Amino acid sequence: MIYVTHYVFVPAFQRWTGQPYLVGYLIGWGTNMTLVFAASLIAYKVEGNPLTWQAFSKRYWLDHMRAADWLWTLIVLLVVLGTYFSLSLTTGWLARFPLFAPHHSFPIDMVTGILKPGYLFGMHLDGKWWVVIAYFIFWVFNILGEEFFYRGWLLPRQELAFGRFAWLVNGLMFTFQHWLQPWNFLCILPGALFAVFVVQGRRNTWIMIIQHGLMNVSLLVYIILGAAGWV
Repeated sequence: MIYVTHYVFVPAFQRWTGQPYLVGYLIGWGTNMTLVFAASLIAYKVEGNPLTWQAFSKRYWLDHMRAADWLWTLIVLLVVLGTYFSLSLTTGWLARFPLFAPHHSFPIDMVTGILKPGYLFGMHLDGKWWVVIAYFIFWVFNILGEEFFYRGWLLPRQELAFGRFAWLVNGLMFTFQHWLQPWNFLCILPGALFAVFVVQGRRNTWIMIIQHGLMNVSLLVYIILGAAGWV
């Protein structure tokens, strides 16, 4: 679904409408993340669980954060950042393979991560407050949807099937879900595996919700600054 959205729909949308790439990206990414968020809640209901926060938080490992959990959240954040940036040189090598290469229509900042001040994916952000609102909503759906689905719903079920190696299966699945930027797979994989290993050990999905949110919030901050004309 994610691959078809970004490698087929968004480039076609840009050709048909002449809109900047960011517009099609927000439509495609937002739709995907909304569906994942909805699926994470539907899956809970399909299991026949009661519709109470107490039952939901117990089933999805949403326990309160203890001091050790906050420490592990910091460790996970540092490991994910460290492994991602230390392996960034692998992106160019992986992109040589057609299956992992970016689409020719992808903006250069989407491929390299190097942003042109005031711009994002071909759009000038100054005054575009609707982009801030849209990105914030989909950012929430992205973080909660992926973590509720992969860690809250899926990981406990995988633990029944794979025991103490459930983190390995879950981390691999989560990495290869990132078909938006497949050339980043090797950057994402070590951090994803470590993070899920910690979540399974601590039995607390909040660890990865907080880490994931902090990892992705930097782009939201950049968009807000861009809309305000400060970058």
